[in-house]
Amino acid sequence: MSNERARTTKLLGIISLMAATALLCTAVRAEPSAEIFPQLLEQWQHHPGDQELRERIIKAAREQRPAPAIPEEARRFYIRGRTALEDAQGQDGYLRAIRNYEEALKIAPWWADAYGNLAKARDLAKDYSGAIAALEFYLLAGPAPADARQAQDRIYALEEKRDERRDEQQVPAARAAPAEQAPAPQQVMRSVPVASNDTNKPGEIFKDCPECPEMVVVNRSYAIGKFLVTQKLWRDVMGGNPSFFQKCGDDCPVENVSWNDAQEFLAKLYEKTGKKYGLPTQAQWESACHAGSATEFCGAQQFETVAWFLKNSGARTHPVGQKQPNGLGLYDMNGNVWEWTDECSNDDCRYRILRGGSWTFDPQYPRAHKRIVIDASLRSNDYGLRLTRALP
Repeated sequence: MSNERARTTKLLGIISLMAATALLCTAVRAEPSAEIFPQLLEQWQHHPGDQELRERIIKAAREQRPAPAIPEEARRFYIRGRTALEDAQGQDGYLRAIRNYEEALKIAPWWADAYGNLAKARDLAKDYSGAIAALEFYLLAGPAPADARQAQDRIYALEEKRDERRDEQQVPAARAAPAEQAPAPQQVMRSVPVASNDTNKPGEIFKDCPECPEMVVVNRSYAIGKFLVTQKLWRDVMGGNPSFFQKCGDDCPVENVSWNDAQEFLAKLYEKTGKKYGLPTQAQWESACHAGSATEFCGAQQFETVAWFLKNSGARTHPVGQKQPNGLGLYDMNGNVWEWTDECSNDDCRYRILRGGSWTFDPQYPRAHKRIVIDASLRSNDYGLRLTRALP
């Protein structure tokens, strides 16, 4: 009997030890999360829109007990977004709602309800890819099982809407004229060379038509825009100006444009010029940035001479070409606005890569080699673009 009691006592001791170990492991796992979450939020303030960082914040927030409180300023934007959505009479109202929800999520990027409402606003605005991305973040935030099931079903429905719209857009594209066919006479931009680029000499500047952007030869295979796409060029091509900083003027970079918006701009620019412009790959952007040098920034060791960043921008964009150019004569390769590239993130083309940094970023983050990964449908007042064109 005493042996059996001894075995029982020993077994209870082992069970108690295992339980204590489990509690200790839980505490150890929770402690890093509690420490890391504020650090991630601090990084987010400097790098808003970085999707990889957003995912880490959402996952860390799910581990917090109690759940992180929603800041009052984020709730303010959330209520404004909900009000704009309820009162919306059309596209302008939906876009106002989207902007408010995005502002809320800049402050509280783990907030599931804000992602759910953002998805609804994007759906109404016919931004189906953006709605899907918002719902995927909603699911990552860990809603109740019934809500998660409903959200996943909404994603399936949105995928059908997205694909149907894509098919409709591809029909006119299939009927488009060949790349070198001359544009119609009534079009605004005439495809008339202004400067020859026959030699493809690095640094040579040319224009495809009087109203076309100035292009700079990087090497024998491609040229890149001397300047960021300006508000004037965007308005001339698209008929409107989406920029947040419109008071900055025609020579300021266009911003508040998504990668998807850039594709529409490129298609219309082709219709007007007969020349096929594009966005740079990362390799093209880097080659143009460095111009054969090994400087920290694109053309300088210190950012002040070549770029508008948080420390010198005055919290706004500035007209292009005011800073020192790099070795190829390219302006604003760093700062002013982030530049969309044609690169997907890890083969997931819902997310695209931007380079160069912007007026709202600390200069030490977006040095020449840095990048951020953003949903292709998202717009921000520091997302812009620079053109490329294949040579000859």
